[in-house]
Amino acid sequence: MAALVHEMPSGRRSRRALSMTVALLFSLCALTAGCSSDAEEWSVAWDTPAEREAEQHGNGAWLSGDTLVHSRFDAVRGYDVRTGKRSWGHVPPGRSAVCHAADDADNSVLVLTRDGDGTSAPAKGTACADVVAIDMSSGREIWQTRLPALDTWASRLQSFTVSAGSGIAVLLRGDDLQAVDVRTGRPRWKAALPKGCVPGTTAMAERQVTALLACGGTEYLLGDKVPSDAELFVATFAPASGALLWSAPLGNRSAVPWDARADFISADPVVVAASASGDSDSGAYFSFSRNGRPNPPIGFSGPYGEIAFSARLTAAADDSRLYALPLHRVRNSRVDPHRLTAFDLATGDPVWGGTVDDDRLDGDTGYRVIPQDGKIKVLTFRRETPFFGDPSSTYGLRVLDGATGRQREVHRFPEGDDEVDTLFEHEGRLIGARYASYESRNKPFTSYEHR
Repeated sequence: MAALVHEMPSGRRSRRALSMTVALLFSLCALTAGCSSDAEEWSVAWDTPAEREAEQHGNGAWLSGDTLVHSRFDAVRGYDVRTGKRSWGHVPPGRSAVCHAADDADNSVLVLTRDGDGTSAPAKGTACADVVAIDMSSGREIWQTRLPALDTWASRLQSFTVSAGSGIAVLLRGDDLQAVDVRTGRPRWKAALPKGCVPGTTAMAERQVTALLACGGTEYLLGDKVPSDAELFVATFAPASGALLWSAPLGNRSAVPWDARADFISADPVVVAASASGDSDSGAYFSFSRNGRPNPPIGFSGPYGEIAFSARLTAAADDSRLYALPLHRVRNSRVDPHRLTAFDLATGDPVWGGTVDDDRLDGDTGYRVIPQDGKIKVLTFRRETPFFGDPSSTYGLRVLDGATGRQREVHRFPEGDDEVDTLFEHEGRLIGARYASYESRNKPFTSYEHR
């Protein structure tokens, strides 16, 4: 099963930009395969109270046992999954802020990085060097440590200093990747890094720890630790020992510079979305087999459409495929639709979807893709523009067969509900979590049940 490792770059601003592309979705729907009218609507079992606006860091949501956990820049809170009642809260001391959160839900631990000077690290440019582990069932701190401050030049390569999973937390400690026991904080190993490589962001899976590396190069600028001509590599390590399993350059025939924008889509199989350089729109999804053999890259543009910079991380992967939402530019049309497309990682070719006429979502627009057990769950919205009155959006979930792309289920969230960022399942109910919308109040969790 694929390991989902990235946080979706969403929020109301990016959602609003995406919504603009489907302002006339109903007219398009009439011209395509038709809109589904038999969607099953859920009812609300319980809601958590709405929280005030959040800043754009430290956000996430997880389910661990019977506890839902919600993280934001100023607090982490636990809720009972059956009732939605708050069971605990963790507030960073003083005015310090949560920079990032990584979970090992199977071991009921959330690992936070915090800024140490009482201000917002992203706003002030200070290091997020304090690491704190929290028991997800109680909110109790179980260990903490401090990492060396990151150099400002390293922000691209070293976006996050902590990842967690499989019983360990992997810390970026200076020039080393160090694993500690996720429950005790005791050291376990240091990764056997390839010679001449500086470690960067890591991602966790059950079978391997995956890391981005800056390797090689000879042209140093004053004060820099990494040569300006270094190349971006990816490497995997054994979770039990830190032994190097394999390493490979990220690019194929063309090198990807170390400071290109790169993010993990999956840690197993390894899939990375990377710009050709800097923050450029050109680039590709790079993937690798279990032994590190590179697969053909899947470009951000091709006959199957275009994947915009802001939409790269809406993609997801399972053991053999990448699922993405390319945009198709339709000539003489006021609507440029997105089409859910499955790519074979081994060949880089579309398996289903890939054309403007192949609409797997019946006129809805997907904004989150969740592969699970051979199925593809897609969170969707539909923009309604009446002749009179203000436009509005309705949200839903479509479940497809991963092998064929055929639709299995259609669900609709209650009218007036805000969009959800991900879903959890518990005892026959679906729990919608919201953490990526920053500009308005929202309810962290809503529990839905069949009518």
